[in-house]
Amino acid sequence: MKKERTFVIDGEKITAEVERDGDDLRITLDGETHTVRIDGDIGPSKPVRSRRGRLGAHNENSGSIVSSIPGKVVSIDVKVGDSVEEGETILILEAMKMQNEISSPVSGVVTDIFVEEGQSVESNFELASVMKEAHD
Repeated sequence: MKKERTFVIDGEKITAEVERDGDDLRITLDGETHTVRIDGDIGPSKPVRSRRGRLGAHNENSGSIVSSIPGKVVSIDVKVGDSVEEGETILILEAMKMQNEISSPVSGVVTDIFVEEGQSVESNFELASVMKEAHD
Protein backbone atom coordinates (compact mmCIF):
# COMPACT_ATOMS: atom_id res chain seq x y z
CA MET A 1 0.00 0.00 0.00
CA LYS A 2 1.42 3.38 -1.04
CA LYS A 3 1.36 6.12 1.57
CA GLU A 4 2.22 9.75 1.11
CA ARG A 5 4.80 10.85 3.67
CA THR A 6 6.28 14.24 4.46
CA PHE A 7 9.88 14.49 5.60
CA VAL A 8 11.76 17.48 6.96
CA ILE A 9 15.36 17.48 5.74
CA ASP A 10 17.58 20.43 6.60
CA GLY A 11 14.46 22.43 7.43
CA GLU A 12 12.83 21.77 4.03
CA LYS A 13 9.57 19.80 3.76
CA ILE A 14 9.68 17.03 1.15
CA THR A 15 6.65 14.92 0.24
CA ALA A 16 7.07 11.47 -1.30
CA GLU A 17 5.05 8.30 -1.87
CA VAL A 18 6.42 5.35 0.09
CA GLU A 19 5.50 1.71 -0.50
CA ARG A 20 6.88 -1.27 1.39
CA ASP A 21 7.51 -4.57 -0.40
CA GLY A 22 9.08 -7.04 2.03
CA ASP A 23 12.52 -5.66 2.93
CA ASP A 24 12.36 -3.05 0.15
CA LEU A 25 10.96 0.46 0.28
CA ARG A 26 9.99 2.12 -3.00
CA ILE A 27 10.15 5.89 -2.66
CA THR A 28 8.68 8.05 -5.43
CA LEU A 29 9.87 11.65 -5.38
CA ASP A 30 9.29 14.14 -8.20
CA GLY A 31 8.17 11.31 -10.52
CA GLU A 32 11.34 9.29 -9.95
CA THR A 33 11.19 5.98 -8.01
CA HIS A 34 14.05 4.78 -5.82
CA THR A 35 14.29 1.40 -4.09
CA VAL A 36 15.92 1.08 -0.70
CA ARG A 37 16.63 -2.23 1.05
CA ILE A 38 15.99 -2.22 4.80
CA ASP A 39 17.86 -4.58 7.12
CA GLY A 40 15.79 -5.46 10.19
CA ASP A 41 12.22 -4.70 11.25
CA ILE A 42 10.63 -1.37 10.31
CA GLY A 43 7.17 -1.91 11.80
CA PRO A 44 4.80 1.02 12.36
CA SER A 45 5.48 1.19 16.10
CA LYS A 46 8.79 0.55 17.70
CA PRO A 47 9.54 -0.28 21.31
CA VAL A 48 11.92 2.08 23.05
CA ARG A 49 13.29 2.29 26.56
CA SER A 50 11.85 5.16 28.51
CA ARG A 51 11.52 6.55 31.99
CA ARG A 52 8.48 5.12 33.77
CA GLY A 53 5.97 7.06 35.75
CA ARG A 54 3.62 9.01 33.49
CA LEU A 55 1.68 8.55 30.31
CA GLY A 56 3.63 9.78 27.31
CA ALA A 57 6.97 9.75 29.12
CA HIS A 58 9.69 11.03 26.86
CA ASN A 59 13.36 11.74 26.45
CA GLU A 60 13.86 15.51 26.96
CA ASN A 61 16.65 15.73 24.38
CA SER A 62 15.10 13.77 21.51
CA GLY A 63 11.48 14.87 21.71
CA SER A 64 10.47 11.21 21.63
CA ILE A 65 6.91 10.61 22.88
CA VAL A 66 6.36 7.17 24.41
CA SER A 67 3.33 5.48 25.97
CA SER A 68 4.10 4.23 29.45
CA ILE A 69 0.91 2.10 29.56
CA PRO A 70 -1.10 0.13 27.00
CA GLY A 71 -3.90 2.03 25.26
CA LYS A 72 -5.73 2.84 22.05
CA VAL A 73 -5.01 5.87 19.86
CA VAL A 74 -8.30 7.78 19.63
CA SER A 75 -7.14 10.75 17.55
CA ILE A 76 -3.99 12.28 16.12
CA ASP A 77 -4.07 16.08 16.24
CA VAL A 78 -0.93 16.83 14.18
CA LYS A 79 0.83 15.58 11.06
CA VAL A 80 4.48 15.19 10.11
CA GLY A 81 5.99 18.58 9.36
CA ASP A 82 3.72 20.54 11.73
CA SER A 83 5.34 23.00 14.12
CA VAL A 84 4.27 22.43 17.73
CA GLU A 85 4.84 24.17 21.05
CA GLU A 86 5.95 22.43 24.22
CA GLY A 87 2.81 21.09 25.92
CA GLU A 88 0.69 21.13 22.75
CA THR A 89 -1.51 18.05 22.30
CA ILE A 90 -0.09 15.57 19.77
CA LEU A 91 -2.66 12.79 20.16
CA ILE A 92 -5.33 11.34 22.43
CA LEU A 93 -4.67 7.91 23.96
CA GLU A 94 -7.47 5.99 25.66
CA ALA A 95 -6.28 3.88 28.56
CA MET A 96 -8.47 2.29 31.26
CA LYS A 97 -11.58 4.04 29.82
CA MET A 98 -9.96 7.47 30.22
CA GLN A 99 -8.87 9.72 27.37
CA ASN A 100 -5.40 11.13 27.93
CA GLU A 101 -3.96 14.10 26.03
CA ILE A 102 -0.41 13.25 25.02
CA SER A 103 1.57 16.44 24.55
CA SER A 104 4.82 17.47 22.94
CA PRO A 105 7.77 17.46 25.34
CA VAL A 106 9.53 20.22 23.37
CA SER A 107 8.81 23.02 20.92
CA GLY A 108 9.78 21.96 17.41
CA VAL A 109 8.67 20.11 14.28
CA VAL A 110 6.84 16.75 14.23
CA THR A 111 9.28 14.42 12.45
CA ASP A 112 7.52 11.06 12.82
CA ILE A 113 4.17 9.61 13.82
CA PHE A 114 4.47 5.88 14.44
CA VAL A 115 0.79 5.10 15.12
CA GLU A 116 -2.59 5.40 13.39
CA GLU A 117 -6.01 6.26 14.79
CA GLY A 118 -7.67 3.15 16.22
CA GLN A 119 -4.34 1.39 16.78
CA SER A 120 -3.70 -0.31 20.12
CA VAL A 121 -0.22 0.14 21.58
CA GLU A 122 1.69 -1.58 24.34
CA SER A 123 3.76 0.05 27.05
CA ASN A 124 7.03 1.62 25.91
CA PHE A 125 5.97 2.10 22.29
CA GLU A 126 7.12 5.27 20.62
CA LEU A 127 4.04 7.19 19.48
CA ALA A 128 5.64 10.19 17.78
CA SER A 129 8.81 12.27 17.63
CA VAL A 130 9.40 16.00 17.62
CA MET A 131 12.70 17.57 16.54
CA LYS A 132 13.58 20.18 19.13
CA GLU A 133 13.93 23.73 17.79
CA ALA A 134 17.49 25.03 17.72
CA HIS A 135 17.98 28.28 19.63
CA ASP A 136 20.68 30.73 18.59
